[in-house]
Amino acid sequence: MNNQKELRIIRATTIVCFSFGVLGVIFAVLADSKSMLLDGMYSFIQSIFILTSGFVLKLIGKRDDENYQFGYGAFEPFFIVVRTLVLLSMNIVLGFNAVTSLFTGGYRVEANLGMIFTLLSIFGCSIVWSILHQNAKKLGSPMLKAEARSWINDTLLSVAVLLSFSLMYLLDKAGRGDIANYIDPLITILFVLSLSIPLIRQLVSSVRELLTAAPPEEIQDALDSLIEKYVRKYGFRSYMIYSYKQGRVVSATIHIFLKEERPLSELDRIRKEILMEIKGAWTYSDTDIVFTLDPSWIKYSVPVADDAALH
Repeated sequence: MNNQKELRIIRATTIVCFSFGVLGVIFAVLADSKSMLLDGMYSFIQSIFILTSGFVLKLIGKRDDENYQFGYGAFEPFFIVVRTLVLLSMNIVLGFNAVTSLFTGGYRVEANLGMIFTLLSIFGCSIVWSILHQNAKKLGSPMLKAEARSWINDTLLSVAVLLSFSLMYLLDKAGRGDIANYIDPLITILFVLSLSIPLIRQLVSSVRELLTAAPPEEIQDALDSLIEKYVRKYGFRSYMIYSYKQGRVVSATIHIFLKEERPLSELDRIRKEILMEIKGAWTYSDTDIVFTLDPSWIKYSVPVADDAALH
């Protein structure tokens, strides 16, 4: 159900994003503004990736099969990594051109023409960001969260472009067109630096997920609290959790150590009880629960195990 709502939101934002991208590039060419071109290209590239994200969302909703026996959860961080690398590459190219312009006397920009589109962009982008941000929190969607981050970047880009055009206009009126020539390349460089930092953070986070690093501490703490509750409730000896997160999918293997033999039917009932609570906390979860009397075998089932931790 959540996937369907996400898809509807994504389809709607694709149309808006593509329109802003085309208009932004056209106005940037007419105004001869690199900062506007950066703004327009962001929207244009986003529209292409938003279309692709719909396909990724459908994959995430599929069950595992013979080709992907652990499901399709890894496709989400993989998609975010690819998109982030493309945006970073675009930043590098436009940043290099802006730096080159600074050493060649800058360039003229049609500020009046640029201000028309920029005002429209600020209004449109802020509305789309608000919708995406609210739904990302409501649905717990990493995909919509990434889209919302891109749209707030677009909004901030447009605000900065508007300020730069206003400054250029004032400098031209004051007869300082020589200084105005450097405003747009300087603003473009600032854009590239400010936008690259969150993109790099996003890239690192998604790469960690692809490499099955441990999930955020809040997820680990929540899992610990949940399992500890059942260990106390049913008088188990102790437990061990291996977990990771890919996109919205939380995966965990939980070993619960018994003090004495228990009927298999009782353990199955307890396992179901625990799994139902985990599923309630994380809709997209993949959990294995193993009950054991003798934990010495566990070190043979994982790449690395600390003997001391198993006793």
